[in-house]
Amino acid sequence: MAPRIIMKTQGIPELIVSLRHTGERVADTARKHMHRIADRIVKEARLNAPVDKHNLEESIHKEVDYGYRGRLNISIVMGGVVNGVNVDKYVLEVHESYSRMKPGPNTLAKMAANPGRKIGEKFLERALEENQDKLEKALIEGVLKEWRL
Repeated sequence: MAPRIIMKTQGIPELIVSLRHTGERVADTARKHMHRIADRIVKEARLNAPVDKHNLEESIHKEVDYGYRGRLNISIVMGGVVNGVNVDKYVLEVHESYSRMKPGPNTLAKMAANPGRKIGEKFLERALEENQDKLEKALIEGVLKEWRL
């Protein structure tokens, strides 16, 4: 059942103030949920990623910046320099073509420690796809919860 939005009005000035406060609460809640969602995707992608020296896993992180009019932009990225090693090419090769590679001992140990989880290629893509519906639902519910006048 879809949540209902109830508005109580007493007069135009009260309504304007109420809408401003609601807008602020909704924006704050949306930002919090966006951060939580991004953190969860990072965690899942790291769990899905094969492991050699942990540089690939450590390279998966969120980047936050603010665009036009303070709009929150969150990106999940992988690669860069980790522990003094540039892992850009390695990350791309593993993400796109790991099925053609032979898992090393650390990846085999990770697979044994996480039965039922696919460790390997498309680790970031799968982290997003496997959680997308739940994450969208949580974001919408969180925003609607704040929408009360």
